[in-house]
Amino acid sequence: MASLTICNLDDPLKTRLRVRAATHGWSMEQEARTILRAALNAEPPRPGNLAASPNPGTQYL
Repeated sequence: MASLTICNLDDPLKTRLRVRAATHGWSMEQEARTILRAALNAEPPRPGNLAASPNPGTQYL
């Protein structure tokens, strides 16, 4: 398993993560993993050739 350290996390954001984790009854680490997994699984697949896109590279900003 890989590790990830998030630096310079705003205090209000950390508080929201802590509260959300407590609501689910698990750790902040588990909550962060769940959020990342959901966000990245929902991401649309990138086209194979960005140059063929109507606005190359801008649709993911």
